[in-house]
Amino acid sequence: MEDKTWGCLKQAAIGCGVLLVIAVALPFVLGVMMMGPFKRAVDTRMTIEERFGPQEAYVPPPTGAPAPDRIESFLAVRRGLSAQCADLTDAENQVRKLESFDDQDEVDRIEVLKQAFSTTRSMMGVGPLIGQFYETRNQSLLDAEMGLGEFTYIFVLAYNDRLLEEPQGETLFGPRITNQRVRRALLSMLDSQLEALQSQGGEETDIEKLAAETAAVESNGKRIPWQDGLPSVITDALAPYRQELDELYCPAMAPLELMINERHGPAIESR
Repeated sequence: MEDKTWGCLKQAAIGCGVLLVIAVALPFVLGVMMMGPFKRAVDTRMTIEERFGPQEAYVPPPTGAPAPDRIESFLAVRRGLSAQCADLTDAENQVRKLESFDDQDEVDRIEVLKQAFSTTRSMMGVGPLIGQFYETRNQSLLDAEMGLGEFTYIFVLAYNDRLLEEPQGETLFGPRITNQRVRRALLSMLDSQLEALQSQGGEETDIEKLAAETAAVESNGKRIPWQDGLPSVITDALAPYRQELDELYCPAMAPLELMINERHGPAIESR
């Protein structure tokens, strides 16, 4: 008869072996799942830049108001991201559910463990979701014949007031939607717009307002264009699309929307 002690030890060894294989294999599998979409996102971004120029090279219309067909293209990109919004929102909600236990005087340990397990499982999928977001965004831009610079410009105009809101509860990617690199790109756009407006003989008052806003953005590293109020010409241009624009805004996804991916050796950096 087989020694029961040895049987238990053997089962334990097998169990440890399985756990070891999982511990070694899981990061590799997750890495492969993440890198594929990120690599494709980098490739499509390079195609976008070849066709439309880099993010900071976009020149807005002299008046600042996007044309109707360009707003329609922007909306097409946003519709294409609806599935990514739902997935990232679900992941963020899992984090908030776990955070909610901090506010309770008495908690059910079983419920906490269940939520922790659910949150951990959800977090393991966040990396691939982010890669899929960038891949989908870039392909949607190509399909809509829109560069990342134009998308960034319309995004900031369309959601100007939303970008200034403080997030409610825990967020996955932080509260800031426009980092320093993006704000420098926006400043470059305003400079180009000002040059275009001046060269086309725009109204002196319009030139003065745009010059003042450009100077304000340049002097304040945290400012976004027109954060004190959009010019009426821009508000009027967006008004017919306001309901759908608001419906397609995604707080969980917003911090990722204007970032780019770059290769650095075998790694890919988002910034």
